[in-house]
Amino acid sequence: MRVFARIAQLLAVVAAFLVMPTLSAAAGPFSPLPSAPIPGNSPSIDPPSAGCFKFPYFGPKGHANFDFGNKIVSLLTERGVRVEGVDPIQAKPGNAGVYMPIGWQQDHIDPCKGVYYPGGFTLNDVRSGHKATVHDIYLRPDGAHAQVTLDGQEQGEQLVATYKLEEFAWNVPTPRPLEGGIGPKHWPFYVSAYLSQKVRDLTGIQVAEGDYLANLDAVVQYVP
Repeated sequence: MRVFARIAQLLAVVAAFLVMPTLSAAAGPFSPLPSAPIPGNSPSIDPPSAGCFKFPYFGPKGHANFDFGNKIVSLLTERGVRVEGVDPIQAKPGNAGVYMPIGWQQDHIDPCKGVYYPGGFTLNDVRSGHKATVHDIYLRPDGAHAQVTLDGQEQGEQLVATYKLEEFAWNVPTPRPLEGGIGPKHWPFYVSAYLSQKVRDLTGIQVAEGDYLANLDAVVQYVP
């Protein structure tokens, strides 16, 4: 039972991620986008099949703070980009990051696709009118996958951020007594190859694959 509980706790806090870290991809004006969808990148979000039913989330409630790194915050601010939440995810003031509630009412685990999170966030380049939205997020062993929409055109599911298991796994069972639960306070996320290339293509900004993107501070609560 203790082993099962430990596994459940790990999955629960792993599931606490939110985000959607394609944020740098919209850090400046986009170049014109193609009128047709990119071949092979059709959206993959669909209801669980009979062979892949969904499990409820392990924790009844909780929250996750996805705080962007100083470099990312400065980049967004300098380029005039505004972060806007897509329910149930909420944008933090000053482009500092995003916040999301977690738990049975928000999320579920798909055995075939990973931990699923609804909602997302939009990066609105107010000066140019261009927008990039990250939505319908799946957390998998290799990182965060999400549907990406650029100026209303669906780009399909993309790997938008990565992480290193050895940097956060030992933090997963961290007691959070004042918050009535458990969860990691430090979970670093990094720029993915897709994100790096998209930033370069659309803005000319050099954001390298592996650059620090944000930190996740998440807690799954079991006590009111």
